[in-house]
Amino acid sequence: MNDYFQIIFSALTLLGVGGIVGGYITFLLDKKKELEFKQLEQKEKRYKSCLLYMDVYFEPKNIKYLSSRQPDIDNAQDVIEYLKAEYHEMLLYASKDVILSVKAFINDPTRENFLKTVLNMRQDLWVKKNDLELDSIRIDFKRKN
Repeated sequence: MNDYFQIIFSALTLLGVGGIVGGYITFLLDKKKELEFKQLEQKEKRYKSCLLYMDVYFEPKNIKYLSSRQPDIDNAQDVIEYLKAEYHEMLLYASKDVILSVKAFINDPTRENFLKTVLNMRQDLWVKKNDLELDSIRIDFKRKN
């Protein structure tokens, strides 16, 4: 009879310790998932801001969309200066490919460098693989006079 109680006591103890360990592991995994979500959310916000600056560089009339955020932006050079500030911040969180593509855009602001940046940001945020090519997303921007 004594062995019976000892087995039950051991089983209950094991279940209690297992529950505590399992709960702790679940807590750690939830914290990790929450941190990853916050990082992804921050990247998405910063990348969208960066793309908006790039768009305004090519379409100066869109500067009105930035005026509520940065009323001191008046021209393409101001846009590049704000983009440089974004670049310096993204050195903390962005992938290597995104950092290098934004740097390439700052040094040579072309539509091709813009699209390369978009593809690298897309890959860093969601896709994790290269599912689009430059030619498939390029738009012909013929100016109307």
